[in-house]
Amino acid sequence: MKTTIRISAILLLTGILFACATGEYMQMNPSEHAEVLGIVQTTFNVTGAFRYRSTINKHSYISLMAQAQQQYPGLNIDIRDISWAIGGGDAANNTYEYSAIGKVIKVEN
Repeated sequence: MKTTIRISAILLLTGILFACATGEYMQMNPSEHAEVLGIVQTTFNVTGAFRYRSTINKHSYISLMAQAQQQYPGLNIDIRDISWAIGGGDAANNTYEYSAIGKVIKVEN
């Protein structure tokens, strides 16, 4: 119960704080019956000249996967239901910070 409340609070705060631009990526297929191990979140920077949705999606996945591999070493895992949102930006350097959250699933061999 505490985990559900904690996850809901994180999602709500992320939504409120970073509501400028959001995206979803790698949604879990309803026919996919994977075991969800947990949720990871991360922040990363993207240079403004390369702020295409595909670039942000890739950065989200890579950053979340790195975080998940630290939390679940030795397991065959992947990330699903990725949501990202833009945070602050540095107009002088044309760099923007993003926040991402996703579910860690166990991949069957």
